[in-house]
Amino acid sequence: MAINIKYRCLKAFDLVVSTHSFTHAADQLGVTQPSLTALIQDLEHVLGVRLFERTTRQVTLTQAGEDFHRRIERPLGDLEEAYRAMGDMAAAKRGMVVLGALPSISLTLIPPTLGELRRSHPGLQTRVIEAHNNDLISMVRTNQVDFALATLLDPPADLSVEPLLPDSFFAVYPPRHPIALLKELRWKDLVRHDLILLSQGSSARALFDRANSQEHEEQGLRYDITHMTTAVNLVRQGLGITLLPRLAIPALGLEGLRYRSVDDDNAFRMLGVIRRKDRHLTPASMAFTSQVRIVAKQIESSLPATTVQRK
Repeated sequence: MAINIKYRCLKAFDLVVSTHSFTHAADQLGVTQPSLTALIQDLEHVLGVRLFERTTRQVTLTQAGEDFHRRIERPLGDLEEAYRAMGDMAAAKRGMVVLGALPSISLTLIPPTLGELRRSHPGLQTRVIEAHNNDLISMVRTNQVDFALATLLDPPADLSVEPLLPDSFFAVYPPRHPIALLKELRWKDLVRHDLILLSQGSSARALFDRANSQEHEEQGLRYDITHMTTAVNLVRQGLGITLLPRLAIPALGLEGLRYRSVDDDNAFRMLGVIRRKDRHLTPASMAFTSQVRIVAKQIESSLPATTVQRK
């Protein structure tokens, strides 16, 4: 036989026990005393026992009432804590965010975003997975991350992307390198020189490979690098030139080196918040993406100018 006990009846009962008064319990519950009495009567009817002994001076628990209160006190507290936790989560005060991010985004946008969220949402937990673009897309598809801060060069039908920040690519090279003399820098100009490129799976490498034939790529490629800082250090040694995202340029410490934008129209990507179309962002994830948009807008104005103004 199913027992239908309403939370409001249990709360009324608990308040009467804690206040020793129907009047005070009614005030705390925000109802009239007759309404509270009706809630207690409903509970007694469902349980089939009398819970209180009432006199003109005091309210005391019956033996059955004492036993019932002892059994429900802990579960009732747990239930109310669960309600509070869900309320906090809805307000993004708590919750867990698991996201993927490109290395350039992890380097620039993620730290100030996490710093501000720590101050504004101290109960929010965040896990950031840094990876190349292709790996991030796979993680989104397999639900390893709630969303990714990455780019979609060919937007597929199963994924949604919300634009975050336009980005482009810059060649980084030693002083007095021949490409410094060019009026415009094109993809084809890069393959004539020793190249230090980010490895397969990065969006920078994907754009370079699209723009150049395999023959030219093999002719110029000398180093296949995973980390941008490694590429920069190799450039410092005069071992070649590298191709890096505009977003990362201010954060990489390029003192003593030179850099300039690649002027082809396809040396461009739109960074965005990528998620599966069949999944919605949680309140915690929405709090994160809202803050990262603020940071992106602040950082965009400090990025180096490109030679070609893209719309």
